[in-house]
Amino acid sequence: MKKILFILAIALTGFSTYAQNTNQAAKETVTKYVTTFPNGDEAITITDKSSSSSLELASADNFYKYEILETANHELVHGQNNRGNVCAIDKNKLEEGTYTLKVYTDDFVITSDITISSDDATEESIQ
Repeated sequence: MKKILFILAIALTGFSTYAQNTNQAAKETVTKYVTTFPNGDEAITITDKSSSSSLELASADNFYKYEILETANHELVHGQNNRGNVCAIDKNKLEEGTYTLKVYTDDFVITSDITISSDDATEESIQ
């Protein structure tokens, strides 16, 4: 009888731990947005994890800088130099609203509109 109770206690503890981990994983959302070249190849990708304070910007080609501009007046809100094809953008530097994102490579400039929403689970979308 003691063995059965012991096995049952271990099983319930394992189930309880699994249920808590599943619940925590459900709270985090990962949103991925892709902008393509006219030929359909992937140009840039922005990945947003709700638990992270930054967006990940990745480009098919190396880029040397990016800029985030106000859509209405094209005033620079945030920008950064870069080496390589990946960087992190601090979400705390952006207020809720729509912006123009420009990614500069040696051969071209990729332009995309992004919308930042300050909901509990911050949402970003690229058009």
